[in-house]
Amino acid sequence: MNGLKSTLATASLLALLSHGAAQATTSITDTVNITATIAASCAISSVAAVDFGTNYNPSNTSATYADGSITIACVKGTHPTIALSSGNNPDAVTGARRMAHASITGEVLAYSLFKPAGTAFSCSHSETEAWGSSGLDVYDPGVAGGLAATTISICGKIDAGQDVSTGSYSDQVIATVTF
Repeated sequence: MNGLKSTLATASLLALLSHGAAQATTSITDTVNITATIAASCAISSVAAVDFGTNYNPSNTSATYADGSITIACVKGTHPTIALSSGNNPDAVTGARRMAHASITGEVLAYSLFKPAGTAFSCSHSETEAWGSSGLDVYDPGVAGGLAATTISICGKIDAGQDVSTGSYSDQVIATVTF
């Protein structure tokens, strides 16, 4: 009986093996595409005020300068531009920026904001290109080379000889990065 069981087991095994060998296996292939799209993107990571402090004196014959900054980080290949609004108190005729006195209505101190000259993004206090909100007045720092943050100076100037009252003056300008 043991011999018969062994013979039947062997026959069953051979039948299974021959059945599997008789069936051909078929396979097919296809390609799976992997894609990603990186959108142009920038973020403003910080801004520093243009703070003239107590340096302006109406009786001085020289202009007063102060620097602020905006720090942006953009995805490599993004081409940002930066616009600065006219502020809260622009002159109705000329559009010139003006700081308003803290407590005397109508008392204003005119100032200008300029784009930094050259590729260093810093002020030399000899800048002549106004920094504004449209057209050629927006600042173009060039195409971003990577995610590293870039700090760009905002060059401020108060012209000498303005006949203004003592006290605090202020304004707010909106910085807009477009990419």
